[in-house]
Amino acid sequence: MMNKNIFEFMPASRSAELILACGGRSSRMGGENKLLSNISGKPCIYRSCEPFCSFPEIKRIIISAPDKLADAYKSALNGIDKPVLFVSSGETRQQSVANAVNAATEDIIMIHDGARPLVSTEEIRASLDDAFEYGSSIVSTPMTETIRFSDGETSYSPDRSKYYLIKTPQSFSRKLYLYALANATGDYTDDAQLLDSVGIMPHLTMGSRNNIKITVPEDSKMAEGLSGFSSIRIGHGYDVHKLVPGRKLILGGVEVPYSLGLLGHSDADVLTHALMDSLLGAAALGDIGKLFPDTDEKYKGADSIELLREVCRILRDNGFEIVNTDITVIAQKPKLSPFILTMRENLARAMEIDIGCVSVKATTEEGLGFTGTGEGIAAHAVSLIKG
Repeated sequence: MMNKNIFEFMPASRSAELILACGGRSSRMGGENKLLSNISGKPCIYRSCEPFCSFPEIKRIIISAPDKLADAYKSALNGIDKPVLFVSSGETRQQSVANAVNAATEDIIMIHDGARPLVSTEEIRASLDDAFEYGSSIVSTPMTETIRFSDGETSYSPDRSKYYLIKTPQSFSRKLYLYALANATGDYTDDAQLLDSVGIMPHLTMGSRNNIKITVPEDSKMAEGLSGFSSIRIGHGYDVHKLVPGRKLILGGVEVPYSLGLLGHSDADVLTHALMDSLLGAAALGDIGKLFPDTDEKYKGADSIELLREVCRILRDNGFEIVNTDITVIAQKPKLSPFILTMRENLARAMEIDIGCVSVKATTEEGLGFTGTGEGIAAHAVSLIKG
């Protein structure tokens, strides 16, 4: 029996705030903070917020989190295009959400788990609309697998057609939620249960099975596969250096015995330079001239393999992973085939990828051009990254 007439609590507008519940301890994640775990190049907490940002009705994001994690979560949310307010989480989920609800001011609150990074805009729209029409909305999906009840004495399979998996967002008239909080008879792990406790039946809104919650490490891998966030990008790099006496010939981090070496500000490793430019080009992050200018004495004689490590770090900081690379060195002399395997090993180690993803080839130009006459060595590289 409903304790109050729900129509007393209907929202006056669709104006809303997102409440992100981030008070969990990630106890089943093997030591990793699940909200900071990487989901296709972005932290989980960022992915959980991002879809809500396209809704003009949602005016602000209120995050309930432990004070000691606030700075880490603020950093992880860099780029989120909504005002963000942090409030302290409580000892239980209900207390944590209540702290955020008490800071809210809009007519509708949308409560979402910080560990649900795959919520769709369709689910958000449906939940927001239903909250405005019915006063409440619980995103859920019908049970599709056989379930079984057992208490050690009784065991049976109930009719699954009447069961639903409860997800988030769970959206409410703020006035209705405050009424439920004020009259709750217990502490609940779910906002729908809170409404149940005061005799109000929440409205079910159908959602997506992809809207999973990250609880154990395997969930992060599943989210990666389901996300659809990854995009494949390709980059091309080209470099050339002049051969001169009195310099070492370094290619792919290998010192190749030869009477001439490549002229340059660093070690002039033309192969590795082309590779770095292909990686930076794929990520649209400039080139090695921008990152490691030859006017900077810091890079005089620099080991290009170490510069490659730095390029790879920059790529990963920007949410990219290297898929593979294919490099062609153009040199009339010396013969490079005896050194190619070691080159591949050096590059793979620096990029932290499998050697099977690194191809290095060498060719001549049959005496044509500056490489054919032995004036210099050139290299082309093509790299694939995902992000």
